[in-house]
Amino acid sequence: MSHVQALHVEKLENYPAQQGAIRRCIWGYHLIVELWEAPFDLLADASKVLEKLKASLNGNGKKVNGVSYQFQPFGASAQVNSGFANVYIHTWPESGYAAIDIMAASKEEAYEILEKLKKAFSPKHIYVIEVPRGITKEEWGET
Repeated sequence: MSHVQALHVEKLENYPAQQGAIRRCIWGYHLIVELWEAPFDLLADASKVLEKLKASLNGNGKKVNGVSYQFQPFGASAQVNSGFANVYIHTWPESGYAAIDIMAASKEEAYEILEKLKKAFSPKHIYVIEVPRGITKEEWGET
């Protein structure tokens, strides 16, 4: 298994973008992830990529649904959800690259999913952007 050489994390603040946005609570946390220098064979086949995504959401006893698309001659797009978390991936195996979105109810859950994906795809470099999504009821204050 490859050793991860670099992990860079950007942390973005959550600012309301439109009227009323501050009162919404959609998801707790969104990680935008780029994997670099992952092995070709781990990114090329859509059915294998889908199984790795499903495994990243397993372990919490929730049903996991998913769908994938196989590009020709290789590469994949896939999406899985458990009702409490969603993961989306697009792969370019010829470049050893994958773009991933992880949306989960908490920062901890999002990073647990990321850890499973790191093990599954064995990239040498990882770039992560953290985006808090929505706010909790406790943060709403007076409306």
